[in-house]
Amino acid sequence: MDKETRVLVTGGGGFVGSNYAAHLLDEGASVTLYDNFARGYGCSHNTSWLKKRASSNKLKIVKGDVKDYPRLLRAAKGCDLIVHAAAQVSVPLSVSNPRLDFDSNAVGTFNILEVARNLKTDPAVLYISSNKVYGIPDAELVELERRYNFKDLKEGVGEDFPLEGEEPYGVSKATGDSYLHAYYLRYGLRAVSFRCSCMYGPRQWGKEEQGWVAWFCIAAATRKNITIFGDGKQVRDLLYIDDVIRAFDSARAKIRNVAGEAFNLGGGRNNAVSLLQTLDFLKELSGRDIKLTYADWRPGDNKCYYTNINKVKKLLDWAPQISWKEGIKRTYEWVCENISLFN
Repeated sequence: MDKETRVLVTGGGGFVGSNYAAHLLDEGASVTLYDNFARGYGCSHNTSWLKKRASSNKLKIVKGDVKDYPRLLRAAKGCDLIVHAAAQVSVPLSVSNPRLDFDSNAVGTFNILEVARNLKTDPAVLYISSNKVYGIPDAELVELERRYNFKDLKEGVGEDFPLEGEEPYGVSKATGDSYLHAYYLRYGLRAVSFRCSCMYGPRQWGKEEQGWVAWFCIAAATRKNITIFGDGKQVRDLLYIDDVIRAFDSARAKIRNVAGEAFNLGGGRNNAVSLLQTLDFLKELSGRDIKLTYADWRPGDNKCYYTNINKVKKLLDWAPQISWKEGIKRTYEWVCENISLFN
């Protein structure tokens, strides 16, 4: 990367934002990290980690909210790249507080696009959307002993599925997708949307309502109880953070050819596993049982979702390289190495 490249990373104290910011700093970029630090200790810890690995003139930290357009515009001045990772990310919270979800996600993404449109540097924009834009896909399922499978949808959910969010979070993310495409068509904005599946890895401070793979690793390492909402057979395709970073890099390199596109980004069917299968593997890693309780299904919870990644393979020459077992092993080891932070 050109050492003069300047990047704004919104949500830079979060899981995806901090990992990609570290990668950009390692490449020699100057990074402005923009975050409201609403998620508390995890964001502060990730920011401290970034400070330790960056020279003082390469990393700037701005406390601000993506709802604050003037502050965003000032923070982004001179940037060549905007990585929009800031979001309200909890589906349950979007149900209980839909206005917060809309303001953070729909309005926040609109503000980012307006910033990019008005900057003289014509920055590229990478937007982290979600597979929740599809809601519960209309596809028949097969129930097995430890998981669900799609009956006929061999490759998983593709970009041709309709955007039918089942809860406010999915709708607010789909709103961002639609605005991004419109800004590409009308203003020539060099922007790409990634409809990400279940991202996980080190520096993810998982909680019960969001970041479940990291939360399972934390609970297994600290011997905490895990609540399963539903029957535990629900399937997700797991996407390790290193593979996310490679996809972002490819989009940057090919931005003129892929601007305006929305990509489904996930582990694909080879990395599609159920909650119960994940727990089985964590039991092997930890060498002990994991305490479980069960509760009712949550609103908008798919029984089966995994991503058709054929489009991103073709246009970005990308495919996941980290298997779900290797990724969980790395995440669990990171938790164990930092166990004092989770007790």
